[in-house]
Amino acid sequence: MTTTEVSENWAENREDYALRPVPSSYQRWSVPSLFGVMFGITTAMFFFSWGGTLVHAYGTVNLVVGLLVATVIVGALAYLWTSAASRSGLGSDLLTRGAGFGFLGSTVTSLIFAVNSLLFFAFEGSIMANAVMAQWPSVPRWLVYAGAGAVFIPLTWYGLRLVNILMWVTLPVFAVFMALTIWHAAHTPVEAGFWSYRPAAGAGPDAGPPVLQLLAAAFGVAGTIPVAADFGRFIPARRRRLGSFVVGPVFAAVTFLGPTLLGAWLSLRFGETDPGKYLPGVFGVWGVLFVVTTQLRINLSNAYSGSLQFAGFFCRVFGVTPGRHWFVVLTVVLGGALMFGDLYSRLNAVLTFGGVFMLAWIACVVADMTINKRLLRLSPPQFEYRRSRLPALNPVGLGAIAGALVVSVPPAFGLFGPLGMTLAPFVAAAAAFVLVPAIALATKGRYYTVASTAEEVVPGDDLVRCVVCSERHAPADFVSCPFHRGAICSVCCAAERSCRSLCKNTTAQLERTPA
Repeated sequence: MTTTEVSENWAENREDYALRPVPSSYQRWSVPSLFGVMFGITTAMFFFSWGGTLVHAYGTVNLVVGLLVATVIVGALAYLWTSAASRSGLGSDLLTRGAGFGFLGSTVTSLIFAVNSLLFFAFEGSIMANAVMAQWPSVPRWLVYAGAGAVFIPLTWYGLRLVNILMWVTLPVFAVFMALTIWHAAHTPVEAGFWSYRPAAGAGPDAGPPVLQLLAAAFGVAGTIPVAADFGRFIPARRRRLGSFVVGPVFAAVTFLGPTLLGAWLSLRFGETDPGKYLPGVFGVWGVLFVVTTQLRINLSNAYSGSLQFAGFFCRVFGVTPGRHWFVVLTVVLGGALMFGDLYSRLNAVLTFGGVFMLAWIACVVADMTINKRLLRLSPPQFEYRRSRLPALNPVGLGAIAGALVVSVPPAFGLFGPLGMTLAPFVAAAAAFVLVPAIALATKGRYYTVASTAEEVVPGDDLVRCVVCSERHAPADFVSCPFHRGAICSVCCAAERSCRSLCKNTTAQLERTPA
């Protein structure tokens, strides 16, 4: 193994490229491998439970129509994000920095995404815990919740490589048990047919048409869009279109029209929406194994995504860079704490409210990608992520997301009745999409980049050694720092506090040379 490969492997194990772009030399993951990781998300018990909840609330016809519309919208947005991630090697957080939010401003979206990951970690962990408690009701709930969270610390410690291995290793177990579950459900007598099923009570008309209500809940899982980008950044640039299509639209179609619909059918067959309860009832201990194995697959992705966001947040705000894997512990602890809040019992309400924040962020970035960068050309064509080239705060993204939340959060809390709660995610997305180009036009795009005395490092075939951490990375990740008097990588630059952004202050005098 060459020195370059050793350095890249060490950097990947230390941070999993949580805080810097994936270099082209490491963008060698095959499309099937990445789809395997995403398929682990698709096969989560959450979607089976969610499908059961939706069909019992809105009926089969409304469910199918709503999921078809959600597939088109979510799939298209995921394609845009994943394509940009593959082209630049940047994850969702680094993309956001140069898409109108600025270096520190993007910490707002990091928290939104981190909370989204925590919510789904709690949902999936609750299903796992319910399966254990259904089989062994005498086990204390707190002990089950603690175990359902702690098991993910060692599993996600080493990043995407181990996640990919576990996804594929556990796939045969999932396939066998799912086939048995379908066979058993098909031989379970029921009174109502699946395609003709309509709930006795039905959805409340005050909240709007049933399909609209279902879409509002469906957008609560829009967090799969930035997740696709975080995994899609490992797609080689030459396979960008195919990889983005598979990880984006194909993944959305498989998710919404596969496990979600299947979960709706199973819930009508078994008379229960929670697979963590009906699978142990059907298979006993083997049903618990089925649930636990499946949930291990999905919560690996939730813990991984959460750790990426927390790593970026703490680096920029507090200058702390211990490595992504340490933030796995924080993600697991907070996600486990949310399990005790019983959010799982209020699934649709939580998803609809969470969708307001996710769609506001996603719409901001999409508007910058499609309008500001391509049509108006007010935003630089490349996604800048380095601190030395970005303002701390950019009013384009921050103003847009603030305005979107101001007009959408009050109705999401029910201020304008049930219909307002349904419309809140749509209002958030529309307001953000309109405000981004409007603010960019008003400011003439002045806040996307800043003047800096930090010079670019001349590209070459060899990796560059950082003057601070002594690690070697691609030249594009470096600038020549006037404070440290040498080439500094983007992570060390982001964590530096004593320089007081000297490179952005051309009138400042260098008072000392740091050790």
